[in-house]
Amino acid sequence: MSLFDLAGSETIETVPFPTGMEGFRPFIQHRQPVLLSGVREALPFLRDWNYEYFRHSLTSIRVQRRSEDGIYHYLGFERIPMDEFDQAMNTSQDCYALEPLKGKGVSEDLPGDVSVDLPAFVSEDNFRVSNLYIGPGGNKSVLHYDETHSLLMMLEGRKRFILFPPEQTDCMYPYSPLSLTALLENRVVDSKIDCRELDLKAFPKLGEAKGLSGWLEDGEALFIPAGTWHFIEAEGRNVSVNYFWMQNSIRDWCQQPLLNFWIKRRAIGMLDQLRKVKHKLSAA
Repeated sequence: MSLFDLAGSETIETVPFPTGMEGFRPFIQHRQPVLLSGVREALPFLRDWNYEYFRHSLTSIRVQRRSEDGIYHYLGFERIPMDEFDQAMNTSQDCYALEPLKGKGVSEDLPGDVSVDLPAFVSEDNFRVSNLYIGPGGNKSVLHYDETHSLLMMLEGRKRFILFPPEQTDCMYPYSPLSLTALLENRVVDSKIDCRELDLKAFPKLGEAKGLSGWLEDGEALFIPAGTWHFIEAEGRNVSVNYFWMQNSIRDWCQQPLLNFWIKRRAIGMLDQLRKVKHKLSAA
């Protein structure tokens, strides 16, 4: 049984890429996932962006290695020369690139001509980071949610996705925000479910979940609202760029799974304070 077998009969809506906030506001207000067409027309800086563009534009790139379960967990990264990455893409296919292009974590090695513009519905105040993702094919995420809104834009290849609304959090079996192991491993936003082989005996509520599934094609963007559980798997060599931005109301933070994330942040803050106290005591 595949996670995609849990897709319901509902299909995801596709609309033209909005040129202003008003056209996108309803999707944010209702936390409604949507596919946007005409990405390159709406954001001209993306028109020439594909694998060959970045292969020639970047001298190095930040990558992670595939874990034993075949999943990229976004935990450990290393920076390697672009030539080495290109060789791996064509041979071992054992690495996946995640390169920040704008916002937090941008490398000093990033060329000045690789710049990112924000769409009209993402303000500078709410914006967090824009990332470049390059995979060899077959690369997949864990089942997880993000505390921010996400817009994933496909620039080469295609990705299959399934989304589960925040209301189905109980069916997703999240890690507890009070679990020290989950906090230390940054797994609080992840599901405990092994997506390679679903075990409905161990996770019986999963069988009650109804997902929204579809394909993200070249030139399209997928809006994933904050708190929406999602699993994504690529087909063939793939290049995509996303935006993360924070635009949650107090009501959103009071509901799961974002409430768990808020508790996680407080718990991490307490752990940091305890470390500082321990350090002071040791120094004394």
